Amino acid sequence: MYAFKQISLRGYYSDVILFWLWFPTSFVVIVVFWKKIMAKLLLGGIITALILSILPMMLPFYAFLFSTTSLGLVMNKNLNEKYRAQIVGYSVMTTPWLEVIEKQGIIERRIFKSTDFDLMNHNPNIKIRTAKDIIFNNETDSTMTLTLFYGGPNKTITFNKKTGNITAIKPN
Repeated sequence: MYAFKQISLRGYYSDVILFWLWFPTSFVVIVVFWKKIMAKLLLGGIITALILSILPMMLPFYAFLFSTTSLGLVMNKNLNEKYRAQIVGYSVMTTPWLEVIEKQGIIERRIFKSTDFDLMNHNPNIKIRTAKDIIFNNETDSTMTLTLFYGGPNKTITFNKKTGNITAIKPN
């Protein structure tokens, strides 16, 4: 009725309750009448409608796929015995970002995260995702300096380890 005449039951939750009554009841009907062709067509219609509703964006499935497999990992580099860096992207809607992680035995702790937006004030054409290597330069008690190597103009970035903010960017 809603699709053709814009008519529905009164209130929001009445439609929700109606859906949840229809959905499990459909599977009961499919199980009980499995030998009939109409039950098989109902199951096929439900599965087809679900797949067609997911196809346009599939964002939750990409996020699940990228975060549970190595498809979201662009680069992983051990900087030294204490730190490692990785460039990861878990979504098709955002660009990959740089993370520096402190190794603490079996446990790791993210020190900071940096995105392309943080680095765009010097050269907007150089992006984190196109870095060919990450080079560890030096570390003090409060800062860490890394070089993103691109093979052309590189970026040397100094991070504040306490806040995770960038304190200096030098193009090389």
